[in-house]
Amino acid sequence: MAILVIITSKNPVKIEATERAFLHFFKAVEFKYCDPNILSQPIGENETYITSRNRVKQAQQLLPGADFYVGIEGGISLNFFDVPRIIVYCTVANHSRVETVRGCEIPLAENWYTSLLRGNHKELGDLVDEVGGFINIKQKEGAIGYLTGNYVKRVDILTHGVAAALIPYVNPDIF
Repeated sequence: MAILVIITSKNPVKIEATERAFLHFFKAVEFKYCDPNILSQPIGENETYITSRNRVKQAQQLLPGADFYVGIEGGISLNFFDVPRIIVYCTVANHSRVETVRGCEIPLAENWYTSLLRGNHKELGDLVDEVGGFINIKQKEGAIGYLTGNYVKRVDILTHGVAAALIPYVNPDIF
């Protein structure tokens, strides 16, 4: 019997990342999608973490009874040295557990960070669209793809984050 996974986004990159991670660990998976009402561009570690978890909470209320819920959220923050970074949090929940992991940290130009803080752009993807001449890059290669000449794929970063959040679920004898 297939497990039911609710992906809390209609962004094709987040969908593909979640599908890849789950299909690595589970043989039969059915996916459904919802797009909860969440912040456009979380600022800071705490807001990004909470927004990832809120995606899951809202989906649990909208579509109860699934086996898993997945919330992926990217944000911007200052690291411990007050250097701007792009960050990501991935949350996986079932009926009894919620696991949230922080994905990789990506350098963010100071002027981009300031522009986002001032509200000059709604989201990082909008800023990258403007700078790079793209349309909706957040649903494709994202800022990391642009900044690395598409060497580092956004889908890979997100897949690894979801896989890491799945660790306690696929290793219940350890956790």
